[in-house]
Amino acid sequence: MKKALLLGFMSASFLSFSQSKVKVFNVPNAQQVSVDASYIKAIDNEHTPSEIVTRKAMVVKRKKAVNYDYIDLGSTYYDLQTNSSPGRRILLHSDGTVSAVWTTSPDAGTGYPNRGSGYNHYDGSAWLTGRDNKIESNGRTGWPSIMLLDDGSEMTIAHESNTGGFVTSKNSAKGSTSFTSSNAVLDDLSEPNTNRVPIWNRSGASNGKIHIISNYWASETNGVPVVTRNGVVSPTTYSRWDVSSGTADITHSILPGYDSTLFAGGGGDSYAIDVRDSIVAILLGGLGDPLSLWKSTDNGETWTYTDIDNLPYKGERAPAQLLLSGDTVLTNDGSVDVMIDPTGKVHAFWGLGRVLGAEPDGEDTTGFRFFPGQSQIRHWKEGDASTRIAGSGFDLDQNGQYNVTNETFSGLDANGNVPSNLLSATRTGSTSIVTMPSASADENGNLFVVYSAPVENQLHFLNSNFRDIMVSYSTDGGETWMGPQNLTQDGTQECNFPCAAKIANDYLHVMWQQDATPGTFLQNHSASAGSHPNELNTMKYAAIPVADIINNVIGNDVRTAGVNDVKSAEVFVVSQNQPNPFNGTSEVLVYLRTGSQVSLTITDILGNVLNHGDLGVMSAGNHKLTIDGNGLSSGMYFYTIATQDHQITKRMQVK
Repeated sequence: MKKALLLGFMSASFLSFSQSKVKVFNVPNAQQVSVDASYIKAIDNEHTPSEIVTRKAMVVKRKKAVNYDYIDLGSTYYDLQTNSSPGRRILLHSDGTVSAVWTTSPDAGTGYPNRGSGYNHYDGSAWLTGRDNKIESNGRTGWPSIMLLDDGSEMTIAHESNTGGFVTSKNSAKGSTSFTSSNAVLDDLSEPNTNRVPIWNRSGASNGKIHIISNYWASETNGVPVVTRNGVVSPTTYSRWDVSSGTADITHSILPGYDSTLFAGGGGDSYAIDVRDSIVAILLGGLGDPLSLWKSTDNGETWTYTDIDNLPYKGERAPAQLLLSGDTVLTNDGSVDVMIDPTGKVHAFWGLGRVLGAEPDGEDTTGFRFFPGQSQIRHWKEGDASTRIAGSGFDLDQNGQYNVTNETFSGLDANGNVPSNLLSATRTGSTSIVTMPSASADENGNLFVVYSAPVENQLHFLNSNFRDIMVSYSTDGGETWMGPQNLTQDGTQECNFPCAAKIANDYLHVMWQQDATPGTFLQNHSASAGSHPNELNTMKYAAIPVADIINNVIGNDVRTAGVNDVKSAEVFVVSQNQPNPFNGTSEVLVYLRTGSQVSLTITDILGNVLNHGDLGVMSAGNHKLTIDGNGLSSGMYFYTIATQDHQITKRMQVK
């Protein structure tokens, strides 16, 4: 029995989170809207973006006069860092140096053939520059995890997306940019002549072992069969790699008790792992699935199981039971994180989700409805009998409501189009409005969680709220939480996919992805609507003083002058030309809020005008313009598109 998801907007209350008590705010104009949700998928884009796998009242504080330094780690055209859970992409070393990894692609070629692991390192005085290319010498990789080995070297593990398994890349010492990459390991050849494809790893290292959890990709089109074990379709498995021997001593094992009574299917990225000394903690979730913790205190030899959220509906029978219940049920949205604090206690974090049983869709399919309008990060710590709020969105204009647009929590329909009556659709996968928690702890017992949330009234011209990176903190081991505070506070850029180093010192070390358009090209671009161009994204880093977080001085203001201002810079927007580099012709998407005369000018790097054309009067809305590069020799050029009131210049390359 396969599980189908139907989407809707939950007309229940949002929760806004303050420094003292939690306030309940109702969402205005809430309506229960259901659309076909067959497009909730885990993405890897092995070949093209269409080849994907179905799966399921505080006072507003002003920002400091001097912003924190936001470091550019590198750039990437591949703009999806996770389907749901952040993973382990940034590492604070004991000497204060920092290393970071991400999925990168230096170009926007079809299928991103040069995709791999981006890497950067801070040596105590400066970050490396020019870090846009992958570190692997072979394969097309993605979803890297980074770890420090006992010999002082670093290792990354990223999946090999074409054939499955994982490419390890190792340097000789932290900070070295010379990596030696392996052929794919843990590619699961347990059944001869069966093309199993394990990908989407989460990994951590300690005591000479690397602990890895992963999931299986399947595609009938590409001849990759569905893997079913213990009755679970595409299960999540655990592996352990011995560093000294360079071999696996546990390969794709099923955790104790993991079967179809708990989960009907696994899900790409709906899990997390943390490792500290001999303790290993694995957290599995998924929209409509139970939140399950496995903990080992002997390096993964034996495990104890904890049902964290006590979800009453589990396994293969869950959809039918949900339908019979006739009520909405709180669950996790698949974005989860797990952390082991300095005392050895395990903490779990997740984005809150909500589902409702739905009528069967076909003879062998039972589904449920998904309501993405949830705005809580939840927390549980080892020994708790119940969970608590650790974060949420923020009522920026203090009118008693947390306002976000339908575009912000909607996804494209099954045909890849923006739903009717919307200008865009920018939800990431099946995640809720407030999502993607990533936790950290310092040696003083302070806990932190960063997460992604839309900023109220900060709108892109296609009516989606821009996202920023929020932080909440606890000084009592997680009993109570304070926040949120807005770490990025941009208001004109999309800041998403946050990840915090598991260990904090005097600073909380955070990385994220940033670009000019809410959502991602890989999940949210509609060719007909031109809703998200394939543009260059920047991976950002910031070291936020822990004292500033705990003293609540960061606040929630944004850089724009007023929360209700219409930003004049957004009445005219020009995308990066695609393809780029190119020969022949390339296309540019232009958005006009009002009709205007438009012109296109091509110049060389010395500013010489090579071509100028008046394109006539264009109406408000999206337009595709063609740049004719025939006759131009190979090299760098600039194109300028101008209206009566604005002009924008961007760089292009002819090959």
